[in-house]
Amino acid sequence: TAMFTLWRREPGMAVRLFLRWLFISLLFTSMTAISIAQATNITVKTSRNPVTLDSTFHLIYEADSSVDDDPDFSPIYNDFDVLSSSQSTNMRSINGNWSLKKTWQLTLFAKDIGRFTIPPINFGKDVSPAIQLTVTDGIATTGTSAKQKQQATIPAKIFLEGTIDKKTGWIQSQFIYTVRLLRTVHITGASLSEPQTSDTNAIIHKISEDQYQTTRQGIHYEVIERRYAIFPQKSGVLTIKPVTFEGRINATQPRTIFDQFQLSGQLKRLRNKAIDVTVKAAPENINLQDWLPASELQLIDEWSGDIQNITAGEPVTRTILIAAKGLTAVQLPDLKFEDIAGLKQYPDKPLIEDKPDSTGITGYKQIKVALIPARAGTYTLPEIKLQWWNTKTSKQEVAIIPETVITAIVDINADSGITTLPATENATSVSENMPTDNKVAQPATLVTSEPTYWKWLAAFFACLWLITLLFLFKKPKTSDKNSANKIKCSQSKHSIASARNTVIKNAKQNNPGETKAALIRWAQLNYKNKELSNLTQICQQCSNQLSQQIRQLNQALYSPEKPSWNGEKMLSVFKNEQTLMNRPGQQQNSSLKPLYLQ
Repeated sequence: TAMFTLWRREPGMAVRLFLRWLFISLLFTSMTAISIAQATNITVKTSRNPVTLDSTFHLIYEADSSVDDDPDFSPIYNDFDVLSSSQSTNMRSINGNWSLKKTWQLTLFAKDIGRFTIPPINFGKDVSPAIQLTVTDGIATTGTSAKQKQQATIPAKIFLEGTIDKKTGWIQSQFIYTVRLLRTVHITGASLSEPQTSDTNAIIHKISEDQYQTTRQGIHYEVIERRYAIFPQKSGVLTIKPVTFEGRINATQPRTIFDQFQLSGQLKRLRNKAIDVTVKAAPENINLQDWLPASELQLIDEWSGDIQNITAGEPVTRTILIAAKGLTAVQLPDLKFEDIAGLKQYPDKPLIEDKPDSTGITGYKQIKVALIPARAGTYTLPEIKLQWWNTKTSKQEVAIIPETVITAIVDINADSGITTLPATENATSVSENMPTDNKVAQPATLVTSEPTYWKWLAAFFACLWLITLLFLFKKPKTSDKNSANKIKCSQSKHSIASARNTVIKNAKQNNPGETKAALIRWAQLNYKNKELSNLTQICQQCSNQLSQQIRQLNQALYSPEKPSWNGEKMLSVFKNEQTLMNRPGQQQNSSLKPLYLQ
């Protein structure tokens, strides 16, 4: 009422009083807000400090009043893994004064050992303080108590280790890295990370995984072992970074099947130590295109038929296989084939395959080439050389397929009307290869010496050609199949004989490696099963006497003691081995894997 009266009498004075009241009200409100903000007190602490790398710990934030906004914990992710988080609110009254308390609790795993700073965390405009945290590897060091040192010497119930097969090797060569998890306790929800190296371009392949038992210091451990083949792509020091295991440890075995799915037990994280190896560069005198660091390399040459009786105008297939132990298939080079006059060559796209085992990777590259001789005669195929670096002897070696001579003949069943062909540098004329029978040579004499009869001869041959066509159309289809089967059978017998001779040759030279490869090729042909790819599979097909000798060969190849091997003992049994092609129940596999070798 007083303000209304004042407004009627002195409007200017009333406005000034209203503005003064409004200013005082706003000032009081802002000061109250500032006092409330200053009253927000955020504290941070850890469940323990220092902490160990293999165990979790808790990071706890507390605020004694309402904070400006929800916290942003993303800065913690740089050095720690956040496994879980929770939030709680508590209100209490002290002497009639109510207070609000909020708590945030994080469960963390440290990523590495060392001294770390947990950075300030923003709660909107409110900010928490930073704290220091020390992470250790859990192993007792100098200055610890005698009790702690004694506990550190007690064998762990679960631990992780890593080993390397060699400390020094060549660039792009194979290193075998082994990771083992040893435990005496039951684990659930376990995971094991894949290895990484300081060389981001290094090729890493998992080659095997095994589970077995072992004893160390009188304690029996269950072991999970993984092996990796690592191929560094640059020289210098290569660091294999630690592998991390994470899982829950239970002191007792699960009683029921449902217990296995419960997230019970202590959450544990383990890491093995990093390993450094030295990678040597390739020698300066070797072209990088010829750099193939392997422990063993072979060039194998095979033909689909008898190369001394190839029919002119028909294809024959040549198969070349590169097998390199300690290299992947993608590291193997392509082969170049020189042009040969009168001989057409059609190479197929190479097939590659990696065959891993516990000792490493063996890379295979199979190259098929179809060759078609244009005319009868002999053709000389130049030798094929492949340079490679022997990592066992640290010397350069050369794998060679010797110069090969193939012979093409005229199909005597074809009515070509041509009896002579021009000679070339790589192919001789037909007259030098055909028999000197007067009856065969007479038509050539008639054609060249009596050209007046060429019309009659042309008509005569045309009639013969028509008669031949009539017989071909009336000929049963089964005869074509029988003929094809006879040809295929003849080629198969020749291939088996050739493979058999190769086995005998290598066994006489007491060469176990070459004998193994020859045995596999012989078995594939003899038993009509290209799935046979190792000595163990051959033992399941052959006689007991030969199986016993093959096992001795296998021991000579892979036993750590490397016993001596005498091929004569195996030859005495191998020569008497009978083919099992007609064994009852023997089936021929129709889907073949062209590169499934060992």
